[in-house]
Amino acid sequence: MQTARKSNKARLLGRFLTTAAVLAATATIAVSPASATATNLAKKPAGISRCLGLWAQNNRITLQHQPRCGPNGSYHIHVWSPGHDTNTRTYTYAGATLTFDNPWPAAGGTNICAELWHHEPGGGYSSWGLPCDTM
Repeated sequence: MQTARKSNKARLLGRFLTTAAVLAATATIAVSPASATATNLAKKPAGISRCLGLWAQNNRITLQHQPRCGPNGSYHIHVWSPGHDTNTRTYTYAGATLTFDNPWPAAGGTNICAELWHHEPGGGYSSWGLPCDTM
C-alpha cells in the first residue's frame, strides 16, 4: 500500500515536471529576441498588427482600423515609405470597422508602413498597431 502511494506520487511529480518543462520551453520560444529593432518590425508581413490592417498593391494602400479594437476616441494613421511621409486626417473611432483606400505612388518592391495613433484624452498619443507591406 505504501509503495503504491509512493509510485502514484512519483508519477504525478513526473507529469508535473514534464508539463512545467514544456511550458517553460514554449515561453522561451515566444519571447521576442532582444535584437528586435524598428528596422526588423518594418519588414514584417502584410496584414493586421494589433488594431490596424495594411495592404499595398497596384499603387494603392488599404488601411483598416479593426472592429472593437482600441478605445473609442480620436485617432490618426501615420503612413510612410521611402520618399513619402504623411498622416491621415484625425478621425473618431467608435468601435466599427473603418477602411481607408488611398493612392500611393510607389514602385513595386517598395516597403510601406503605417502606425495607428490614439489621441489620449489627457494629451499625448499611444500606438495601436504598426503593419507593413511591400507594394
